[in-house]
Amino acid sequence: MASIRKREQVGKDGRRTVKYDATVDRRGAPRQYKTFPTKSAAEKWARKIEGELDTGGWNDPTAANQMTVARALDIYLAEVVPHLKSGAFEPPKADSLKKRLGDIALSSLTTIDLARYRDARLTDHVRRGSGIKGGGTVDLVRTVSPQTVKHDLGLLNRALAHVEHEHGIALPRGRPKLDHRRSNILALPPGRNRTLTADEASRLRQACVIGEGASDGAYATLKASRSPWLWPIVEFAMETAARRNEILALRWEDVGENSDCVTLKNKKTQRSKAPETRTIPASPRVQEILKGLPRPIGKSPHVFGGITANALTQQFKRALRRAELEDFRFHDLRHVGATRLATILDGDLLMLADMTGHQDIRMLRRYVAPRREEIARRLKAAAKGLLP
Repeated sequence: MASIRKREQVGKDGRRTVKYDATVDRRGAPRQYKTFPTKSAAEKWARKIEGELDTGGWNDPTAANQMTVARALDIYLAEVVPHLKSGAFEPPKADSLKKRLGDIALSSLTTIDLARYRDARLTDHVRRGSGIKGGGTVDLVRTVSPQTVKHDLGLLNRALAHVEHEHGIALPRGRPKLDHRRSNILALPPGRNRTLTADEASRLRQACVIGEGASDGAYATLKASRSPWLWPIVEFAMETAARRNEILALRWEDVGENSDCVTLKNKKTQRSKAPETRTIPASPRVQEILKGLPRPIGKSPHVFGGITANALTQQFKRALRRAELEDFRFHDLRHVGATRLATILDGDLLMLADMTGHQDIRMLRRYVAPRREEIARRLKAAAKGLLP
């Protein structure tokens, strides 16, 4: 039952002030109290709390008042991130969020705070290692991209959802979330459509393979960028459209007896982009690559020698510099492979999705380059149409 008590105070200057303390005491719920400058405001608040208690829509805001954004992020990093496939990328995002929003209580967090974070984050500068410009080596410094800010806000939303559902933290204002569709501030550029021309592919091969010598297999003694595995991995990616992690995790036990098929495995996680495993047929060229790979003396279970993702990335970047290729990434090799497979499979999206591992057919548009010449040829072949 609600009770309202009038309280008068006299300040040091002798000025008299009146306040009203509203208290709602209901069995089965903690006592709620709040102070208001007017009696009508106190009565309105008391009726609201009583109505929520009667309908079961009341949530205790005490925990949300005591927990900060930084604490919620720490809980998410400790309980969820270790089980994510991309968990290594989450702590830096959390650090950026803690820097600007960490001290705010969850009960006070609003979309205004998120909008201010977005605007401030877009002005930050980040350094992305060293690059080549004008014949010399320089530090590449650029502002944070809209996609990075979206990833930051996505992490915050997942952390709030986790503490809300797993720890029972009720957010009085609801979970704040920006609607990016209402503003073009975080508008993203169109999806990448980067492939390789015949000349670029030739230059890339020359940059990945530095000299050839007599060997038992096609790739037994090739000298690459600090490793004999670079060009075999690049060519395997273009032939199969496999992801980098799928390639590096490939073991000899996942290869068929005659190298006629390959089983690609994703890391087992709670949030996986695709099925954990898929078996794809190996093309004749893929079979040659696998049969030509050296077998280490230690008999490493990994097909490509257990090379790490970071080492492969650095080797590939150096090869791109030697080949003078701009605006190209290792993941674009998946685009090259998907485009090639689309031509071989005559545009059959179901067969193509089975090879690339996509669950959503719509995502194939990001990897398959338009074949306008083929479309024009078919339109000319059907020029007569149905009507005279």
